[in-house]
Amino acid sequence: MLALELFSKFPPKVSGKMSENNEMSGESEDILKDEFVGEMNESEALSPEEETLDPAASGPDADKEKESAGDKKGVSSLFSEFIRHFEDESSPEGKIRLSIDFMRAALSNSGTPRFKDFWEGRRLCLPLFKQNISPKVRSQLWSSYIELSTEAKRLKEILDEQSAFAIEQIELAIQALERDLEHYDLLLSQSQDAWLPYESISLKDKEEVYNVMQRELLLLNTLAARVNAMRKEVVKTEMRIRIKNKLLERLSLCGDKIFPRRKELIKKVSQEFMNDVERFIQSHFQDEEFQGVPLYALREEIKQLQSIAKVLTLNTHAFTETRLKLSGCWDKIKNREKERKKETLQKRQAFKQNFDLIMEKIKPFSEACLAGISIEECNKQSAEILDFMMTVELGRDEVRALKDEIHKAKRGPLDKARELEQERQRKEKEVETLRREKINSLKEELNTLLSQAAGIDVEILSSKREEIQKQFEEITLAKAEKQIVDRLFKQLKDEIDEKKEKALLMLSEDDLKALDQLKTVLDERKSRRQEIKTQLEHYRKLLGGSGFDFEKAMMYREMIEAEKATLEKINASIEEIEDKIDQIEG
Repeated sequence: MLALELFSKFPPKVSGKMSENNEMSGESEDILKDEFVGEMNESEALSPEEETLDPAASGPDADKEKESAGDKKGVSSLFSEFIRHFEDESSPEGKIRLSIDFMRAALSNSGTPRFKDFWEGRRLCLPLFKQNISPKVRSQLWSSYIELSTEAKRLKEILDEQSAFAIEQIELAIQALERDLEHYDLLLSQSQDAWLPYESISLKDKEEVYNVMQRELLLLNTLAARVNAMRKEVVKTEMRIRIKNKLLERLSLCGDKIFPRRKELIKKVSQEFMNDVERFIQSHFQDEEFQGVPLYALREEIKQLQSIAKVLTLNTHAFTETRLKLSGCWDKIKNREKERKKETLQKRQAFKQNFDLIMEKIKPFSEACLAGISIEECNKQSAEILDFMMTVELGRDEVRALKDEIHKAKRGPLDKARELEQERQRKEKEVETLRREKINSLKEELNTLLSQAAGIDVEILSSKREEIQKQFEEITLAKAEKQIVDRLFKQLKDEIDEKKEKALLMLSEDDLKALDQLKTVLDERKSRRQEIKTQLEHYRKLLGGSGFDFEKAMMYREMIEAEKATLEKINASIEEIEDKIDQIEG
């Protein structure tokens, strides 16, 4: 309790000198009366006429003390109860004790002391000391009276200091508010943009409009909150009425700069938001079909608009009206969803009936598949069932389930057909492997014959060439394989022709007279050269005009290089034969 704490800090001073038995020593009743008059004059400095505190600003306790309707002096109901006991008491001593107890209780009040009750109790108590009372009792009661009066004075001084400090702080806060209002435009330009949940599609184009208004409203709301807070602080702080009125007047001037503008902006943003909500409702909720917009999108848009209504500073009318309208739209969506759920339930029942109907067709089909029908018949019957499914109404899940059943039924014939296909492919692969092995064996034999051609007789070489060629004719060759084999045979033929030419050139001088033979050989060489040139030109055209892959391009380049080498050999052979003929003819 504030009064008890102050009692402990400032111990009271008792007037007069008291003995151990609390009796006045060496003083007559007349002296006591003179001293009483002096003390009374001293205590008059604490009278409520000179040091009255503002009754309206004495805090929540003071408000409770004014509940009595018949209290004309502004005292509390406790004082009225004290008056009843005071009037019922007949002896002056009892009245003084009641008054002192009441004064002590007024100072010991929790929160702020009830000074008004204290002054009134003190006013009633003071004249009672002049009545006929025992000196000893009067001295004791007078000491208590003076102690309480002194304590009341000290309490008042402390509260005055607190009040002065509070007034100073309030004045500083008001000055800061006035400076902010003088630089209002600067504060507005420095304030951050208002955060609004602009996921709303219908308000996307109004983002800047709402940002500008809400940003200023946030600033005005802050200033208005400061004004209200300081006004409450002024009202509850104990101070003189004159000072309190001045502070409230300054706050009123600040409020005149804030509240009209704030009210105007709130009205403007409220009207703007109401128009946007009305436009949204007119666009999407004029009929029960909600055409063009899915229900979930409308539901999310309503949520966004309701969230924005909570963020924007709207008046009560706008907030209530828009919320009721959006709630009505929400109810329409819910009703429409209920209707759709009912329609969906009906469709599901129809889907179930059609599903059972098709399952009756799948059962015999599945039995036939287990019996071992052909894959052609299986595909035919499954196609018929699928075509029938297209003629009835089914849901996505039902279609998926029916197709799974058809696939399960076809699994037997499909597995059987797959096994047959795999067996066929295996056999084809074995045949192909054997063919490739035979081709590779013949190619290897042909390459070996080419590499050993120099040491083999011409007749033997020719017979082996014809034998290998017959074996290749029995094998089916691809185009690329045939070209490779033809190139090898041509190389072998060139080797045989070269060996024949060398045999002719190694004849004796007498045999050289067989000029006709040389000329025949020359004609053959020239014919062969022309064939090589034609083949070489053919290869070049193929290489230059077709988009071969890398492997084929390399193959054709190798064939061209081989033909070039053969051509060079034939040219050299022709030159040698011509030289020989020239020598014979010369």
